[in-house]
Amino acid sequence: MSATQDEKLVSRFEKMPIGTRKSLIQIGSTVTFEFQRNLKNMFISLGIAVGIYLLSLIINLVQEGRGAESPATAGEYAIGYLNFIGFFILIIAVMFGGSIIALDYDKQTGNLIFPKIAKGRLFIGRLIARYVLSALAVIVYYVLTGVTTVIKYGELPIEIWSSLGWALLYTFLVLSLVVFFSSFMKKTSTTIVVSLVIILMVFNLIDVLLLISGVEIEPLYILTYYERIITAIFNMPTERFVEGTLGGPGPGMEGPSIMQWLTPSMTGAAIGMIVYSAILLTAAYFLFRRRQQK
Repeated sequence: MSATQDEKLVSRFEKMPIGTRKSLIQIGSTVTFEFQRNLKNMFISLGIAVGIYLLSLIINLVQEGRGAESPATAGEYAIGYLNFIGFFILIIAVMFGGSIIALDYDKQTGNLIFPKIAKGRLFIGRLIARYVLSALAVIVYYVLTGVTTVIKYGELPIEIWSSLGWALLYTFLVLSLVVFFSSFMKKTSTTIVVSLVIILMVFNLIDVLLLISGVEIEPLYILTYYERIITAIFNMPTERFVEGTLGGPGPGMEGPSIMQWLTPSMTGAAIGMIVYSAILLTAAYFLFRRRQQK
């Protein structure tokens, strides 16, 4: 950015209302502080990214060493590294989002913070910082996957960029859910446990229930359903659902019919995740605003 552009930016900033300038300064200060505060977690998250990548690499090398054929395309090879991307995103989201609000009430630090900065500005600053840190870990994982794919196949599948975009949007969605729980939970540990249980068990159990009950409505209300587009984008199916039957009560007997949705459409995924995140964050903000420090 040139000196002239800097001067124009400063001039525009100075022309803003005092209240707006104060808000931007406080949000910026919060973002900076949160980066410093979560420096340790940032290195841990990057370590987790490298660890999961290495495990995936070892699995691929062992399979090839035992005679398994390599995937036919670079895209199929990259998908092999994304089998655990949903779980990885969940771990990163609870790491950065679990304490975003609950910590102030758990450690009783709110009495020092809230009189000095409006809760809304604090909420926005923390959310920006922690999402950026979460996104950084996801990006590093994709960089490692992309470099490995290029080394092996001599090319980078163009779909990996779309996959990264969906992964980042899904990260924001999962982080929003964790922030929502943090807005009314008393302890950070409780927020983390509840978030893990809801995403790993409750949503999956609902998915199974819908499957065996034969419901034909696309499960856009199940948060974990959106994870599927991260890998499906490499080869989007023409039919996004499959029909079948459950096993019958005896040999050769068919059970009830079922319908399983494979992935949301690109439009459905984009709108669904944005709306889902907006609802969760709006609810979290109002709960935070109304919450009182003991």
